[in-house]
Amino acid sequence: MTVHPTPYRGSNVAPAGVVDAYGARDLALLSDAELCEGVAGLLAVPRRGPADSFVLHAPLELLARTALLPLVHPAARERARQRIVWLGAAYEAAGEAVKDPKIRSYADPEAAVAHLVHAIDAGELDEVDGAATWLASVLAPRALAGALADDVIPRLSAAGHGPIFLYQLPRVAPRSAAAQQCVRGLVRELARRPDWKLSWHRQRSAPLAATDDLVERLRRPRSPGDPGSDFIHPTMSLVERSGLAAEVLDAPTRSSDVARASRELARVAAWSMLQDDPTHAPYGWSHCLSMPQGVLGIADCCADPRDAIAVAATYVLGFRATQGTVALDPEWRPERPRESDALAALGGSPSEAAATAWYAPDHKIPDLVAALATRAAVHPDAHLAKYTLACFDAAAADRDARRLHLAAAAFLSAWWSRVPIEGDPLAP
Repeated sequence: MTVHPTPYRGSNVAPAGVVDAYGARDLALLSDAELCEGVAGLLAVPRRGPADSFVLHAPLELLARTALLPLVHPAARERARQRIVWLGAAYEAAGEAVKDPKIRSYADPEAAVAHLVHAIDAGELDEVDGAATWLASVLAPRALAGALADDVIPRLSAAGHGPIFLYQLPRVAPRSAAAQQCVRGLVRELARRPDWKLSWHRQRSAPLAATDDLVERLRRPRSPGDPGSDFIHPTMSLVERSGLAAEVLDAPTRSSDVARASRELARVAAWSMLQDDPTHAPYGWSHCLSMPQGVLGIADCCADPRDAIAVAATYVLGFRATQGTVALDPEWRPERPRESDALAALGGSPSEAAATAWYAPDHKIPDLVAALATRAAVHPDAHLAKYTLACFDAAAADRDARRLHLAAAAFLSAWWSRVPIEGDPLAP
């Protein structure tokens, strides 16, 4: 199925040859929107085999990198765009593509959604693909989130990343019909494990007691035991199966609202990045923000937004209960740094970078944001791109915690600056 109107000149490129192809194929002449459209057309075609981490994250990575592009320093824009080209090339090389799906005719989107959900629950991958393709072609991005939110939000398959895609999609999809089609691969992954769902929040029986202690309950929750893996499904299913989710979250998630829960959970995630075990910075603490943010970003599409609050809080609880080692201090502040140059401090230790970002003068904040966006946009790790954008969103939504979220972004950026990346064809 053709998902973009003209052939993309960056297809069939070896990942190691992206820099040469970028020049030889005149990809610099494409606008950012055209570049995103072309790469999205590649990512919109699912791989036949189960998705590994790269394939699963590729659509989310594209959305994040595209959203960061306008913030990137002009001198680094070419590298940031080449990183997007590399993403498409690596995806094409990541396995056999599925054949074009058989597209049914539906009376309306509601009928297509019903067929899609039935096919997911039955594990019928090709039926899922056909229904998702039709829906993505007829619904606007926000309407697509509205159609799928109630079913997608509680699912732990696709590593629980479906809501992030639906939340970030409207940023890009108005300029790229192909980006919307990337939902195909995500829903196919949902159908591979249709029984992986959170359900404790739909079985509440205790009387509602008003409480404002969601943050307090997440500062240092008890351990539910060893999940055996830090992957999403074993972690979150253990938190539910052990009864910890209902014990800790039932009352506060029923008495909260989406705006307040978004602020509180984002702050807990940032405190976790800045105060807790840095071993979990790149994946545990980054997901502790991006996953609940995605869920709550489409909560208003749900029949009952409190279901979304419960799922979002379950993610934060899962990471805190299985990876946390300290009791978070909401009053924590970093020590004032000796280094006053926030941009120079990004090359120091994570703690130094975070402290300098926290205390940077107001007139330096735009430069700091541009530096963080640039570092994330050119770096090969998808989670750094996703997390940096998530921190920017959290800072914009919670101005009182703006410094907290920028400090968390600086912490992870500096953490990655100390990790050698081997074999990167775009390394300077």
